[in-house]
Amino acid sequence: MNSFFRKNVKILLLLTVATFVSCKKENKDSYAKVSYDYTTSKFVGAETCKECHDTEVKSWEGSHHDLAMKIADSTTVLGNFNNSVFIHKDVKTSFYKKGDEFFVTTANKNGDPEEYKIVYTFGVTPLQQYIVAFPNGAFQCLLTAWDSVENKWFHLQKDVNLAHDEWLNWTGGASNWNTMCADCHSTNLKKNLTSQTGQYNTTFSEINVSCEACHGPASGHVAYYKNPITDVSPPKLYMDSHTGSKELVDKCARCHSRRTQITDYFDYQGEFMDHYIPRILEAPTYELDGQIKDEDYVYASFVQSKMYHNGVSCKDCHNVHSLKLKKSGNALCLDCHRSHYDSEEHHFHERGTEQSLCINCHMDGKIYMGNDYRRDHSFRIPRPDQSQIYGTPNACVSCHKDKSNDWAAKAIVKNYGTEREDHFSDYLLKGSNGDKTMLLTLMNTLSYPNIARATSMFHLINQGATKKEVGLIARHLKDASPLVRREAIMSIQKIRDASYVEQIIPLLDDSVRSVRMAAVTYIISLKINLNSNSSFKKAEKEYLKFLDLNSDFASGQLQIAEYLQTKGEIELAIKAYEKAIQIDSYYNTARMNLALLYYQKNEVSKSIELYEKVIELEPDFGYSYYMLGLLYNEIQNPKLALKYMATAIIKDPFNVNAHYNYALMLQANKKEQQAISVLINAVVTFPTNEKLLYAKLIAELNANDTKNAFVTCSKLLEISSQNETYRQILEQLKFTE
Repeated sequence: MNSFFRKNVKILLLLTVATFVSCKKENKDSYAKVSYDYTTSKFVGAETCKECHDTEVKSWEGSHHDLAMKIADSTTVLGNFNNSVFIHKDVKTSFYKKGDEFFVTTANKNGDPEEYKIVYTFGVTPLQQYIVAFPNGAFQCLLTAWDSVENKWFHLQKDVNLAHDEWLNWTGGASNWNTMCADCHSTNLKKNLTSQTGQYNTTFSEINVSCEACHGPASGHVAYYKNPITDVSPPKLYMDSHTGSKELVDKCARCHSRRTQITDYFDYQGEFMDHYIPRILEAPTYELDGQIKDEDYVYASFVQSKMYHNGVSCKDCHNVHSLKLKKSGNALCLDCHRSHYDSEEHHFHERGTEQSLCINCHMDGKIYMGNDYRRDHSFRIPRPDQSQIYGTPNACVSCHKDKSNDWAAKAIVKNYGTEREDHFSDYLLKGSNGDKTMLLTLMNTLSYPNIARATSMFHLINQGATKKEVGLIARHLKDASPLVRREAIMSIQKIRDASYVEQIIPLLDDSVRSVRMAAVTYIISLKINLNSNSSFKKAEKEYLKFLDLNSDFASGQLQIAEYLQTKGEIELAIKAYEKAIQIDSYYNTARMNLALLYYQKNEVSKSIELYEKVIELEPDFGYSYYMLGLLYNEIQNPKLALKYMATAIIKDPFNVNAHYNYALMLQANKKEQQAISVLINAVVTFPTNEKLLYAKLIAELNANDTKNAFVTCSKLLEISSQNETYRQILEQLKFTE
């Protein structure tokens, strides 16, 4: 479990810069927003659409969208319900029929056998899940699913030991249809959660992903064509054949992205980030270079690609109604790329073989949900040279499983030379491993993907940005990308820097809702009183609706608790943190915040108990050891303080504050040589961190190590040339020498 969550043949030839020969290029950085008033147009259903669009509807029928969800009956259920039994980790699950209805008996949240009626089917291939009804209008997806390729039952979390009552189990929030699945599997979905009672009244107009899920409510469209008005343009649908490439990708992103929903209903107004916040390229969802790791549902991968930046969109490869690829094999790629790429001189594999397919080199993938192989849509050139250093995946050794990254990297050099094409991943990898100059370059280079630029800010702040570096982040509060603007606000918020309030206040009126909400969270977290500001009050209402919408998530309760804390409602905040832990017993973010809150209330024993529980559940999470070390230091228990801080820098070597505070504690306990040793190792990772270097200088001076103190002080002056204190110390050290 990571951080706060429970978690053959010849060498591949690299693609050079792709030459597009037939795809229509579209280089617009922005597009006009569609104005479509869903309040005046109603959903009419696929059967109505079929009256005029029979070809399109027939193409859609039988597609993954059509079969996204169905009522469970003899025509839709694929699994073996003929009294079949599946046993996983001593849990027996039985599948059977009563008349025409389908049933399952399996362990409930208490671990006891309970019978449930199968209400809905979910998906079709390579797997089909089954949904049952729970109290309070909730529906849950079973984790025992049907492999529709191999025709067998299997468990979606076969390698994970799940407690019957935990969030990740089928009885918990992770498998709750209403909040985890429904928004993307049905049409005109309304979650309708009553947060005070936990009651759902979720509704949809069509059970599956039907025509209007993508095109928007169509009653106005239908009415116009039944009675056309001369010289009056027909009402524009939300998505049509004229939708531009970047606009289309953003609209598909609504469901094909790893994102947080921020509005209670998708009303077909505004843009993607008016309703959702996409996950940036952070662990554990992505590898350090941005490749897929956990499920990402395509969007964040695709917007990293040259395809996207050259005007290619989903519809260039996929039939928008059947969702099938337009052509098979390399023929699809050759619609845009020169035929040279489909040659042994390029891919170094025998033509016509599986190994010669473009996608197997440039769209490596992973298996999710037990048997669902999904490809990375960032269209990477394999980089085994990066894998050697950073341990990132590459397609070469993913195919040549008996070979090493070193073998692959040497083969690449042998065939293509030493030069690699410039790619943002070089900056992201070096930057996420401590090289701030790389992060700054990535952040400030507008030609790199916005999602990578936003991610650079995330890493820069987490590594302890200097005041100058924060100022460079603040410049992007006016960036053209809403994702970058939002991350700039969130980065400044993390360090609680109130000096940027005048620059962030205007963003309360930003054109994109998720940016406005970020500005609100900044204002709230710093307890800045803007109650008389109409823009703040309007944006705060949007934020409170978001909190209410997500109150059935542990993370939602966490945000509610944080909001209540800033308002001084401490007891209510404690209840919200406790509710978060009740929803997900492994949600350690809430425990960490609650532990700090208890410490601030001088309830130290409760704080220690919570930190120790985090360590029990996540023994490799370094930050808990760090916080416990600080706590023991505060209550003057140096033995335990040093013990936990020593563990913290081992568990999380990139926590600069852990190194710094550990060194200070060692100095305070007259362990100068140990302090110097800790700081030497830390400076290797953070060579330009002024705080670490200064602590190292003091430790060296205390140990009378004037030679090394001189070197350290010289480095400090290189970083801060106007610092008179450093200059005076250096002069004294010269005299000593």
